[in-house]
Amino acid sequence: MVSGMSIDHAPYLSTLSRRGLVGLAAVAAGTTLLPGPRATAAGVAVRTGDPFVEWLDRHATPVRTSPRGPLDDLTPLRRTVRDAAVVGLGESAHGTHTQFALKHRVARYLVEELGFRTIAWEESWGSGVVLDRYVRGDGTDARTAVGQAPFRLRSQAMLDLVRWMREFNRGRPDWDLVRFLGADVLELRALQYDEIERFAAAVVPDRLPRVRELLGALALRGTPQEHLVWYKYRLTEDERQPLVAAARELHEMVRDAAASRAARRRRAAVDPDDAVLHAFALLGFYESGSAAGVRDDLRDRYVAGVVTAWHERTGHRIVYSAANAHVAAAERMVIEFPPDPPARRRLAGGLLRAGFGAGYVAVGTVFDHGDVLTGWEVDGGPRVYTVPPSSPSFADALLGRARLGDYLIDLRRGGPAEVRERLDGPASLRIMSSAYDSARDEHYAQHLPSWRAGFDALLHVRTVTATQLVQAAGGRSRRRRG
Repeated sequence: MVSGMSIDHAPYLSTLSRRGLVGLAAVAAGTTLLPGPRATAAGVAVRTGDPFVEWLDRHATPVRTSPRGPLDDLTPLRRTVRDAAVVGLGESAHGTHTQFALKHRVARYLVEELGFRTIAWEESWGSGVVLDRYVRGDGTDARTAVGQAPFRLRSQAMLDLVRWMREFNRGRPDWDLVRFLGADVLELRALQYDEIERFAAAVVPDRLPRVRELLGALALRGTPQEHLVWYKYRLTEDERQPLVAAARELHEMVRDAAASRAARRRRAAVDPDDAVLHAFALLGFYESGSAAGVRDDLRDRYVAGVVTAWHERTGHRIVYSAANAHVAAAERMVIEFPPDPPARRRLAGGLLRAGFGAGYVAVGTVFDHGDVLTGWEVDGGPRVYTVPPSSPSFADALLGRARLGDYLIDLRRGGPAEVRERLDGPASLRIMSSAYDSARDEHYAQHLPSWRAGFDALLHVRTVTATQLVQAAGGRSRRRRG
């Protein structure tokens, strides 16, 4: 048993370096909590003298979770964001309607009040292009556009978000439109292949036979999801390497063509910048899905690369929405997703902090308890899980003892020595992704070197409801109760 925790991490810790062992043990010890407050019948917290809870009660500001309505409750966020170029907006669980709706509300504030003009999502680049074209006013139906997204994002909350973006853009000049960016490379879309070929035909017709040959080698096998399974789980590493090499050659060809005089001289049907990102995301899929790519977290390097390239291309201030693990600004952290052992990871938020410095601000979102739609990677498929309040080993439990249920807290605010020491010490947060086992709840964890190393601010929600899937055009929603 690791000191200070109610769970036995011994089966996992043998996989970490000695330095990792020491760090994880410190995380555990640093999150042992004092006895908490009791809730009265009226729901008012009874103080127990914990300086951190008292600090929360003094400085936390209430927030509303509906994406609609006045945004005055988020005014304190202006101080947190300041002049950031990119704001990471996290969530502790994929599969909650409440956290998504709150993030929509925050995105609205950043767009309407602070001038942000791109909303990036933990969403594949290709399907993000479809959503971006929808919000800019093309003829696509909202459900058709959302139907291009991964299954977990085919939700009422996503429909609400993109419909608001499209309405916001109505009547605005091109330079002031809010854009949607799929920042991930987890899946591919046929659109990428089609537009790379059209771009090459217009700009470098002499290279078109080779481009077609490479695209043929890299062609989708079935649906995007079937192709992902085929590549990551059915091929050997020796079979993957020629595909990585083909994707790299294709990216270099498209990049060089986009920089050529021909691209500037000829009016291509496909924007050269789009073509380059099509090929970059295609390379990202193949390279990050290789054994070396998984080991080295190349997926997150590509995510950071897409966000950075988009910022350089547009000059936009960007909201980057993803899981807390991908958003956290810590250079490295330990991530646990049962049944996999804990692993030291360097993810997108840490790379964005390294690249943008103080221009990258990380805001995490956590919850106390409620219903979560998850289980994408388990037998029987996704269903709704009822998630209890977190273990005292998690910082979430401490945050749940505040007087407010739904609130924003800026972790950079000053406070007494005991509070500063806690904020500068290790913290573990509960995280859930594509699978969940309630019997192992305490092992779904993000172990940070310190609260402040991970996040500049946190949004806390008392109770969450599950994602509300919708029947997108050409698809069928599925939802079972666990």
